[in-house]
Amino acid sequence: MNIPPDAFIFMKVGNHAGETFEDILRRKNGEYKKAGKIFWGYGGTACHPINQVQPFVEVYEKQNGSVYVLMQEIDSRANPLLLPATQYSVDGVTWEKLPDGVSVIGSKYALVLDEITSTDFDIDSKTYEIGAGPSIGKNAVDYMKGHIDKACLIKSENIVENVSPKNKKIKLAAKLISPYAVLLKSD
Repeated sequence: MNIPPDAFIFMKVGNHAGETFEDILRRKNGEYKKAGKIFWGYGGTACHPINQVQPFVEVYEKQNGSVYVLMQEIDSRANPLLLPATQYSVDGVTWEKLPDGVSVIGSKYALVLDEITSTDFDIDSKTYEIGAGPSIGKNAVDYMKGHIDKACLIKSENIVENVSPKNKKIKLAAKLISPYAVLLKSD
């Protein structure tokens, strides 16, 4: 992928739970080789797996084919509680054991991904809007201020003209695969 798609999940990524970002990528590549999928952990209130990510991906996958997560590497200071997840749920009711070879530490949610690949392009957040959740329709440049680190984005027809470009460098991308996003818990 060399250009941004019309619909994607944007996520800032970096060091997490005592691991360098390079170590996380190595571990996740091993996870993909062993389990055939990656569970990319995250937290916060944006991009809830059931209420936002799953419906967003289902809609835009039908329209555009695959939906990707586009990753912007940052200097992360995330230092969450280091509990490893042992179970996941697609619906919040039925819980299953994480697949063998999958490890998610310090996260309450996970995106379910295919292989993570290198890419190199910029996205201008003023040309996108929020595609799911309570802020649907809000321009991404306004939404993604401060500590916002993830969003379901779609190409906007109402580009904010009075704002200078807000480029975000994308170096990694991965296709979301069914069930797209899950809840996590520890035993």
